[in-house]
Formats: sequence, C-alpha cells, structure tokens
Amino acid sequence: MSKVGSAACGALARLAGVLPVDPAVLTDGQLVRFVEQVEEAGRQIDALRLAAAAAVQERSEDGAPDSLARRLGFKTAAGAIQGLTKSSGKEAQKLVAQATELKKLPAVEAAVLDGRIGREAAAAISSELTKAAGKDLGRADAVQVAQVEAELVELAVTAGADEVKAKAAEKAALLDVRVVEDTAAKAMAERFFAVGPTIDGAAKVSGLLPAGHAAVIRGVFDAFINPKGKKTVTFTPADEQLPSDGRTAGQKRADLFRDICAAQARSAEVPEMGGDHPTVWISTTVKELQSGEGLAFYAGTPEPVPVAEAEQAACAGGIQTVIFGDDGQVLRLGRSVRGFTRRQRRAIALRDGGTCLIPGCTVPAQWCEVHHVISFKDGGNTDLDNGVLLCWFHHHEIDTGPWHIRMINGTPEVRYTHGGRVIDWTTAGDGTAARLKQHAGAPPGVPPGAPPGTPPGAPEPRGE
Repeated sequence: MSKVGSAACGALARLAGVLPVDPAVLTDGQLVRFVEQVEEAGRQIDALRLAAAAAVQERSEDGAPDSLARRLGFKTAAGAIQGLTKSSGKEAQKLVAQATELKKLPAVEAAVLDGRIGREAAAAISSELTKAAGKDLGRADAVQVAQVEAELVELAVTAGADEVKAKAAEKAALLDVRVVEDTAAKAMAERFFAVGPTIDGAAKVSGLLPAGHAAVIRGVFDAFINPKGKKTVTFTPADEQLPSDGRTAGQKRADLFRDICAAQARSAEVPEMGGDHPTVWISTTVKELQSGEGLAFYAGTPEPVPVAEAEQAACAGGIQTVIFGDDGQVLRLGRSVRGFTRRQRRAIALRDGGTCLIPGCTVPAQWCEVHHVISFKDGGNTDLDNGVLLCWFHHHEIDTGPWHIRMINGTPEVRYTHGGRVIDWTTAGDGTAARLKQHAGAPPGVPPGAPPGTPPGAPEPRGE
C-alpha cells in the first residue's frame, strides 16, 4: 500500500479554516458549503481508518508469534481495532473486512484512499462484485471485472450510494448469471407472509417476497393507487375538480389488499374449508344491529369492533353475520337472508360500470361489495334496484362520509357535500344505465353522442 493522506491535508485544512462555527447562524449558501466540507473531510478520515485497519490486519496474521494483535492483548485484528478505537465489535469487524475486500479491487481501493468516494459507495461496489464473481473474484473474467469496477468508481464520484448499489447489482449480474439464479433461489426459499394477532384493534402484517411475487402485487397496487387514467363519469362539474381521495398511499394499499382477498373468498374456484367456501364470521345482536350502536365480534378474536362493521359485512360475500338474541340464541345467518348473489353482482356491474360507483375510484367491480342503498334493517330489499357496488373503503364510510347515494328509477345517483362544497345529485357510473340515460333525450333518428343540433338521419359520429 502506497502512502495515504495526501488529499486529506487539503480537505482538513479547508474545514479547519471555518472552525469553530455555529451552523445555526450560517446563510443558506454558507451552510451548504459547510456540509460539503464536512463530508469531504469525512471521506478522508474514512480513508485513513481503512488504511490503518489494513495495516493492523497485515501485522496480525492468525497464529503468528509476533502478531500485533496478540502483543496488544487481543486475538484478532478486529479485536485490536476495537480496543484501540473504543468502537463496537461489529464496527471494528466491518472496518477490517472492508479493508480486506478492497485489496481485491484496486481501482475502488485507490478511489477510497484518495477520498474520491466514500466507504458506503465502496462497500456497495465491493459486495455486489464479490457476490457475482466469487469470493476470490475468480469466477469472472479479470478484464471484465476491471472494466466494470472502473465504470462504477466513475459513477460513485458523482452519484449517491443507493444509485451506485443498484448499478453495481446490475453490472454484477452481467458478470455471472449464477448470481441472479442464486439470489432468486435464496429469496424463494426464505419467502413468507404472516398476519399477527389482533392487538389494540390492529394486526401486524409481515413478510418477505421474492422479486416476482412483489412485482405482481406492486403492479396491482400501482394500477389503482396511481392509475394512468381516471374513471369516466357522466358528469364533469364546471370549474370544479373531482373531490380527491384523502387516504395515504399506504392506506390505499391496505384497503386494496383486503378487497383482493375478499374477492377471492367470493370466487367459486376457491378451495372449500369444512365443506364451504372460506368465510369470516362476525357476530352481533338484533338490538345492537337495529340501533346501529354497540359491538360485534369476529370469530377467533376477542377484540370487539363497531356494530357498523357487521352491518357493512352483511352485504359482502366471504363474510357472514350471525345474529343473536339477548339470551344468546342464534336467530339467523345474515348472508343467507340478505346477501346479493353472483348474478345480481354481474347485473349491477353491467348497469353501473366496471369499478366502484364513487366517481374517481378505480377499484374494479369484482373487488367491490354490494351496498344496500336503503339498508336492510330499514326495510331495504336485496334486489337490483337497491344495490350498488362500492369498494370496501367507500362502503365503510358511506353513512358518515361526504358521498351520498340514492336510486331514481333503478339508476344510481350520487351527491357530494363536504366543507361547504356541494355537487348535487347526478347520475353516477359509466355503465349501460348511465349511457342510456345520457342519450334518452336525443330526437328520433339522431345517433347517440351526436353534438347538439345534429339533424335526424345524420351518420353516427366517428372517433378521431
């Protein structure tokens, strides 16, 4: 190893020139420069740390009678570093290991020791290339390794450590396809998904998914959380934009995941459990269900939920409400009495369109629940003229949220009222019912969609 620290002198001198300093009184420009000077000096100090660790390692070969580490009273070079620097054992081991790995990559080592790149970027390059080419870098062509190493060092001079790591992984895969295969096999073997117990009204979800699993799930989430196109609705309020969804991206993902699983539970293809399709049971009493106040309980968990959740659940397949009397007698099973059938769901979807009825919501119809516009407890029937498709979130908040729904001659209309803003009753959805109603007033012989004033018999307008 050649001499190190030549660049450190200038970096430390430049920093010393502004010390001592109170960062709070610096102007924005002065603060930015100060941060840059501190980082520059930090890279140089890291270079000196690595050089010192490499030298201690060289003089502390295991078993050597004159080992520096043993003479200092330690078994290993990492132990000696820990004792000398008062750092943690983990940090000392990391420092020695990185100094050892850098010897295999001379271009990276040189860039670190002269302070052009930091330890974090160097570790990213080293770990990815070592993983790809083998511990001794012998599995890959030496010329290729040197070329990739030089490209990554050049990138690390100007780019952040995260970008460097991503590019290093990409380049490493080109050196040896086996690293990709090994990584995929490891991820597949370690995959898991778990839903923890319900504590304080919430259950923790954890897991580890292979790249392919994650890509499928992420693709579905992204399609509905950040849709490329908006749902077509039959009204566009003048000088107003559609009210925005106030949920965070994380909240939307949680709701979508629940909707997907609920849709699968309704599927005829899902495996049976004990002779029936998988069903979540939720129990409550007649009195509490009718009053809208009180508690309900999901089977398998002692934690109560609001009875309104049972009211919503009773509309959806995959969840069955069990209604008890005050003496504990089972009076009825909610879904068998009031649940919408698959045929009804299809008819409602064709009538209203392929997504949740609420304007702007893109959750597809097959993931939605059927909502009784006039609630069952208030005498509403389980038939087409009283059902609309809502995603779980909008179904959950329909009684208290800004959106309101009514049926006029079998066609749903929505109204928005919140914070003094009102969008009056208007036909919702982009299905057959909305299209027919939109063109119902056209004079005989005028094709649907023709602009006002089109004479009867005119050809049907063509899209551009």
